[in-house]
Amino acid sequence: MADAAYIPHIDLLLQALRINRDRLNSKSKIAIDARLLRVLIQGIAAAAPFSEPFYLATYPDVAEAVASGDIHDARRHFAEVGYIEGRFGAPPPVDDAFYTAKYEDVAEAVARRRRVGHRPLHALRRRRGPPAKQGAHGGCGRLDVAAAGPRPRRMMRPAV
Repeated sequence: MADAAYIPHIDLLLQALRINRDRLNSKSKIAIDARLLRVLIQGIAAAAPFSEPFYLATYPDVAEAVASGDIHDARRHFAEVGYIEGRFGAPPPVDDAFYTAKYEDVAEAVARRRRVGHRPLHALRRRRGPPAKQGAHGGCGRLDVAAAGPRPRRMMRPAV
């Protein structure tokens, strides 16, 4: 996959949707072919933050498929399949101080340097539940807290 994502000209997108700019700016509903929607979502996913070490550590089934040659490019897998399956390409930002204060079980595990679920993914699972699709190349792995690397500084607070 190329480093720079290709974004088609707006006229090409509007033509594929069979609409004009006036319709795009209106409040009317627009029907969209599922295949086109999938391609648009994959384009968005291709531009999303991605960390191959995170992706492979978080999803051991993908790491195994990459190692065996069934998947040739982890980033491409994320953009074309993983994002649609509900996987994360990079750790979502979490305010560790806020999160560990809110969830005592996580704070306790971190204090003991035990192996716990990755806090950003734990945060998202607490808010929305696990990814909808599990199974082949699906599911959420676990990371070692000490090996998780630098922590993001941005905040993630539960929705009000």
